[in-house]
Amino acid sequence: MAPEPAKPEAAVEQLMWNYTKAWNRHDAAAIAKNFYRTGPTIEEQTASLERSFENLRSQGYHHSDIFEIKACLTGADTAWAGMKFSRLKADGQPLPPKDRASSYTLTKFADGWRITKVGVGGVSADKPLACPAG
Repeated sequence: MAPEPAKPEAAVEQLMWNYTKAWNRHDAAAIAKNFYRTGPTIEEQTASLERSFENLRSQGYHHSDIFEIKACLTGADTAWAGMKFSRLKADGQPLPPKDRASSYTLTKFADGWRITKVGVGGVSADKPLACPAG
């Protein structure tokens, strides 16, 4: 009996888990190069991410605890991902609000899946993650 093929969304979900690992290392350069296609250039995206991390660290941010990731293909080369998480301080206390959710639009490029939009809406920390309709 042949093994059942992995669901197509698995590659997107794995990318999102890998993205969170880079995020928790505060690795702006790796995120800009390997996960994002949101800025005009990798250098500009890296600088923007570094500013974001500086802002988060000024609030006491240490890392994010991921509770759930869901991915759905929305076209041949497009996908959606939703994530539920908490942003935590070094002592484990959450930065308010404790429960957060974000959604992402992804596009498949020659070098793999990349996040093209962050926080596009449609998710809530208090509702189940669900693929967009249509």
